[in-house]
Amino acid sequence: MSRLSLRCIKAALVALTCGIGLGAWFALDRSAGAWLRPLHAELNLWGWATLLIYGMGYHMLPRFLGRPLVRTRPAALQSWLAIVGVALASLGWLGLLLGWPPAQALLIAGGATQAAAALLFALLIGELL
Repeated sequence: MSRLSLRCIKAALVALTCGIGLGAWFALDRSAGAWLRPLHAELNLWGWATLLIYGMGYHMLPRFLGRPLVRTRPAALQSWLAIVGVALASLGWLGLLLGWPPAQALLIAGGATQAAAALLFALLIGELL
């Protein structure tokens, strides 16, 4: 498996671990569930699910199609954008809950970075298809 795929999958596992940790906390403290739900969703949907899709997509689709991924540098950039986007958005959600002044900017930057990563992934895989 390529470093590109492994990077995305390892980051997805970190997000899953954090998301499961939050879920376990919610089982013990229901008020925390209401308070931290946006962060939980961020980690599970963008962190776990999307990063895993990127990692597995980069691994499986070239093999299924019998063609290598041509643009590996933009793909590496895409993976870092996705990971940084999840981190920024997660910090933004946490910051909003804690009342940090730059939290909204972090959340917007994280969302924009995730959107750019998703678009780049679609372009790279679309080119492969």
